Amino acid sequence: MTIAKSILVLSNVIVDEIMLPDGATRTALGGAATYAAVGAAGWWPSVSIVAGVGRDLEQFTAEQLPMLRPGAPGLLLRDEHTIRTRIEYLTDGERRETPLLGLEHFERMQISVEDVPESLLPAAGTYCFRDLSSPFWQALGRRSMQFGVILWELQGSAATAQGWPALQSLCPLIDIFSLNLPEARRLFGARAINQILSELLIAGADVIVLRMGADGAVLADRRTRLRLHPPPSSIIDVTGAGNSFCGAFLAAWCATHNLEQAGRAAAAAAAYCMSDFGPPKRLDTAALAEFAAATRIEHIGAVL
Repeated sequence: MTIAKSILVLSNVIVDEIMLPDGATRTALGGAATYAAVGAAGWWPSVSIVAGVGRDLEQFTAEQLPMLRPGAPGLLLRDEHTIRTRIEYLTDGERRETPLLGLEHFERMQISVEDVPESLLPAAGTYCFRDLSSPFWQALGRRSMQFGVILWELQGSAATAQGWPALQSLCPLIDIFSLNLPEARRLFGARAINQILSELLIAGADVIVLRMGADGAVLADRRTRLRLHPPPSSIIDVTGAGNSFCGAFLAAWCATHNLEQAGRAAAAAAAYCMSDFGPPKRLDTAALAEFAAATRIEHIGAVL
């Protein structure tokens, strides 16, 4: 079967300056868009990033996958410089991000729904790494038929108890909602995981992806709840693992609409991403298949 529609990735391509807890530093292409697109590309034949970029992007993309190279239809030239961010990994597993070219530059690089080239529509699915920006979500909701299955990976700064009412109002606009466990704790406090899943499903999302780092993930829809245990792998760098997990989950969900298969694809993409520094420059489908097969999935009951 020929699949003509693309998976769209709406977020930022960023040059990351990474500071690890042991003091080591490095510079690499990154950003949620980069990692989510690479994750999706392992499970869907056509993936396009829509992001504002700078003329300097070509310095970092010569060996990257085609969707990351200058000239790709969704990479919109907005400035001399691509977004640069310092990422500081903390000893507690959290991280702190600082835009190095200032907030004004960061805002100038952001894209709207109207920026998506018509040549990329209609899409099979769309990945968004966003905050609670109501104008963005309302615009996407009005044109949702063109954007296919919509996955929202929550931007961490939006995960606050005070932000819950706004987040709750936006959930009916999307199909898949993804967040990590620290974000869930900031939203809901010490509630049991199954209570958190229920709150999010009641809010209106059809599928919930709760990522738990090295402990895997919990996946839920209105009929099934699964605990995902990641495959054994060599972990070199965790940067982008959550984004690649979400991109792959969306792509595999669009292909199968099966919670377990999407979870296996997501775990495989994250493991593959973490096996080296920076985003993968090639996709080894055999390695991805092995990681997916080695992922352990169990059905869970009412209490976690």
